[in-house]
Amino acid sequence: MDLAETLAAIVGPGHVLGPERLALRDPGWCRGSQGAGLLVRPADAAELAAVLRATPGLAVVPQGGLTGLVEGTESHPGQLIVSFERMNRVHAIDPAQAVALVGAGVTLAALDAALEPFGLMAGVDIGARDSCTIGGMVATNAGGIRVLRYGMMRAGVLGLEVVLADGAILDLTTPLLKNNAGYDLKQVFIGSEGTLGLVTRVALRLFPRPRGIATAMLGLDPAGLSGLMPRLRAALGEQLAALEGIWPACYEYVAGQQGLTRRPMAPQGLYLIVEAFGPDDSAARAALEAALAPVIEDGTLAEAVIAQSDSDRQAIWKIREGGGTIGSAGETVHSYDVSLRLADLDPYVRAVEAAAATALPGVQVLVLGHVGDGNLHLMLMGPPGLPRAPCDAVVYETLGAFGDASVSAEHGIGLEKRAVLARVQPVAVRAAMRALKAAYDPENRLNPGKVLD
Repeated sequence: MDLAETLAAIVGPGHVLGPERLALRDPGWCRGSQGAGLLVRPADAAELAAVLRATPGLAVVPQGGLTGLVEGTESHPGQLIVSFERMNRVHAIDPAQAVALVGAGVTLAALDAALEPFGLMAGVDIGARDSCTIGGMVATNAGGIRVLRYGMMRAGVLGLEVVLADGAILDLTTPLLKNNAGYDLKQVFIGSEGTLGLVTRVALRLFPRPRGIATAMLGLDPAGLSGLMPRLRAALGEQLAALEGIWPACYEYVAGQQGLTRRPMAPQGLYLIVEAFGPDDSAARAALEAALAPVIEDGTLAEAVIAQSDSDRQAIWKIREGGGTIGSAGETVHSYDVSLRLADLDPYVRAVEAAAATALPGVQVLVLGHVGDGNLHLMLMGPPGLPRAPCDAVVYETLGAFGDASVSAEHGIGLEKRAVLARVQPVAVRAAMRALKAAYDPENRLNPGKVLD
């Protein structure tokens, strides 16, 4: 019996896809996702465990919504792709406990739709909500625009069901908010990018849906950013839901690509979007206006535009959510995701712009990000065929001059950042990660080559 027949006997012949059927599928953001030429779709943890037990030593590459940006789903001949798309059930919603138990293949949008009748939602929200899966979000410890209010994905995970490399199933799906019964093993798998175990179900902590939202666009001198943040936090407390930033070159490029002739605000040194929650829209807007009044009066803000309607809010967010237009004119774009201290954000952007002007003439540096939590997304855009290596050098060598910085804020490591992680990671930390990998996956079966070489 060949491999495809072995797999078909476990999951059914319709759920084993060879090269012909794979070629009809969208590879997502990683062009090499389908390289293995063979994909299996188990329905649950038991089928996945049976697949792993029946294929000892075979390398497997887990794939969710294929929205990752660091080549974490790349696969090669001789490997097996494991798709979680059939694990797409919302198994239980407990509104009293504010907990949901969901399959790893449930998309964020599908979960949100299931939670809406209960007035609940997941804390994390990201732009790829229609495609990204809960299992993938756990595996990458997803962030997004609400980290200020709800934290990263890790903060909302109460428990997991995980299949190990040898087919053992760990049921860690406790729905309890408090559980100190021994080691908190679920934390090992969150953010591990499928290299230690394969997440099949997730117990999630839920949050009340905001009844009111207020949104404003702010213009200020970037030097005032680190002073503005604590004032907003003090004034709004837990009502502060998001603080996003767009640097001028990015703002102008995206607005131009979107054909916007009427923009929410005149040119600024830095554009910010601040969002606050409240019991209703009027209360949220009043709280936001009260928070902004003193920083307008003392000149910290050059301008502030507060949305008065949903259409105003959409206009404010349109440019920030228009990152997909970058490179749409045929340019080559290399994207980066870094994290720094708040006070270092603009100095770092300026340093990258200066380094690029010297080393990469003609290359544009476009920057936006979740500035409230110190996360920048940089896009270095140039003519078709722009090589990545010199762009990497500009971004990461400049980052090395700033203390307490990270080469990955929320996208993970995958293949793309593996080499730079090896250069900057302390030796003892790297040794501990290798020991963990060896303990959970001694044959290096699970997403081999990702995160660690």
